[in-house]
Amino acid sequence: MEIREKAIGDVYIVSIEGRMDTANSKDVESRLDQVIGDKREKMLIDLAGVDYISSVGLRVLLASLKRHRERRGKMALISLQPFVQDVFRITGLEKIFPIYSSEAEAMACFKPNDAENCSNP
Repeated sequence: MEIREKAIGDVYIVSIEGRMDTANSKDVESRLDQVIGDKREKMLIDLAGVDYISSVGLRVLLASLKRHRERRGKMALISLQPFVQDVFRITGLEKIFPIYSSEAEAMACFKPNDAENCSNP
């Protein structure tokens, strides 16, 4: 599991590579908690490198989304692999998480003037 981070303007991007399962979800959870604690208002979680996500991984992302929204932050997922996208669809979580196909698409939706054209939750 590898977790990389970068900032583009006021948007903080956390890129995850590897499996999000019981073995490493604690690492992801503590890193996301730290980012949320740093009061980063806009956060993207790039899942392009995640080819498998378990229920534990889903719980970590859902808990992070809840905490971030409680702080009035915006959080979205980007670049989901087909298996991971299917998991979000089957579980109904695609209706809860804003999910975008690319970083550029998500960044546009974080801009105040472009946000009205975005259909995600």
